[in-house]
Amino acid sequence: MPAINDKVTLEKMLQRMYWIEAEMEQLGTWEARIEMMDENIAALETLSHDSDRHGELMKKWLIKGNISIPEEAPHGLPKHIFDFNGSSNQEMFRTIMKYEILAMNAYQDMKNTNPDVLSQVFPDENDVNEFLNDMEQLIKDEEMHAGICKKQVGGYTTIMYGK
Repeated sequence: MPAINDKVTLEKMLQRMYWIEAEMEQLGTWEARIEMMDENIAALETLSHDSDRHGELMKKWLIKGNISIPEEAPHGLPKHIFDFNGSSNQEMFRTIMKYEILAMNAYQDMKNTNPDVLSQVFPDENDVNEFLNDMEQLIKDEEMHAGICKKQVGGYTTIMYGK
């Protein structure tokens, strides 16, 4: 069964994921970088660079779908950014990991959008196929990011998402 069955839900999900990738995750990794300043920097750089790329992908799909690009946090997302002051490296990566798993689940939902809804938002069939391919890659990236965070946390975490 498709995870998204209406145009408005898909549009809002694209806007939220744009904001999460372009603003929240990006600022969160920079905030963590300020606090860490050690061997975890390489992991943060991977997350940060990929977040830049993911934000650009979300922006591309907002533009192709003629959906407004949010200039402030969309409804349902927190207005504040991470505060890692005084947090341990493990606590920071645990928090970041939650957003990586959230993103992975959101991309899975968008990949499972009702085909009729995708056609409404992206009338060109080539765009629909490209969108689905992008979502598949984003899912893989976010799964990898959650694994990076899990390694930094040093514990076992189950990565959950719906099929």
